[in-house]
Amino acid sequence: MAFFVSPEETLYTALRNRQPFVRLERCIGSLETIFKNAFKRDRRLLAVFSSYEANYMKKGLVQLSYDYDITLQYQENAPNNLEDIMVDDASWDAKCLLEKSGPKECAIVTDDPPALQKKISSIFDRMLSQYEGLCEWRIHSFSFEKMSTDTVCFLTYEYVLPPTHLRQLQSKTKFAAKTIWNNILGHAKVPQFVKPFLALSYLSQECVYDQRAYDEVGDRPNEIPSDAAPHLAYGPLVEKRGICGGLAWAFKRLMDEANIECICVSGYLKKDLHMGHMWDLVKLDGQYYHVDPTWGIQDPGVFIGGLMQPDSFMRNTHIWEEDHYPRARGMRFQYDFVEDYLVQNGGDFLDDGAVESYMFPDDIAE
Repeated sequence: MAFFVSPEETLYTALRNRQPFVRLERCIGSLETIFKNAFKRDRRLLAVFSSYEANYMKKGLVQLSYDYDITLQYQENAPNNLEDIMVDDASWDAKCLLEKSGPKECAIVTDDPPALQKKISSIFDRMLSQYEGLCEWRIHSFSFEKMSTDTVCFLTYEYVLPPTHLRQLQSKTKFAAKTIWNNILGHAKVPQFVKPFLALSYLSQECVYDQRAYDEVGDRPNEIPSDAAPHLAYGPLVEKRGICGGLAWAFKRLMDEANIECICVSGYLKKDLHMGHMWDLVKLDGQYYHVDPTWGIQDPGVFIGGLMQPDSFMRNTHIWEEDHYPRARGMRFQYDFVEDYLVQNGGDFLDDGAVESYMFPDDIAE
């Protein structure tokens, strides 16, 4: 005895399997209603569906139900696996987009596109501080109003350079960071707590602030920069020029090479809330400290006012989403502590090849 399978069930199975053709038998009501019921069973199916064509088979003068032959079309850029399609419901958290290799490009099904965009916007500063070269995100959306109240949003990202070129520059940057440490230290083995100061000293003395790149961001805030280098670690470490983003990433690359945990922070300076700003958090002996390698870089000397500072100090001049980053409560390794240590031990490091101008700059500004 054959069991009757509803048209909704048949269509649902066909959509899940991405069948190009399906026959729906004993249909009562409109095809839009049948599609609507199939999509209700699994909202993710909207992200793979594109369109359909239907032909019904006439069986007589009076019909209470209809049979249809359906041709189904699917989205070319839809994920191959339904598990890769996200549903923006009450439990969905935009933080799931933050993957180690890069921000997740994905399809998201939502019944509230403005709320979805707000969720993504709320973590975009995390994305900027986690993925070098990222500059913006975009959503391409579509919907089928007669078949669902949901909207499908395809989320993509823009970088300052094509990803292949970006990876090439990052490889060169990693080599440059290793070379820079060899030049700074020679064979000297300095404690970890000295290295943030040495990195800041190097960047302050060797790099120039790229005013042209900064002005371009102000003049064209929603456009990809014409010159990517100042926005990447490559600019300060290879070409010796950059703005806040590039300097923050450069400092992080130097910390990475020194095996010191470092996180870029995206926020604002209180004196300029129209332009974003970026700096760093470093972790030493279980405590985090702020380091702003851009602060004071346009002035003579090595500015240590933004070196190894706690949250309580940085709040005077900087604004950031504090819930998105670790709390910085470290106080021990501020500049006075480092300076006292270098005064007592720096001679030995110089004997081992450390560069005096980085360890003992001629001009320290506070």
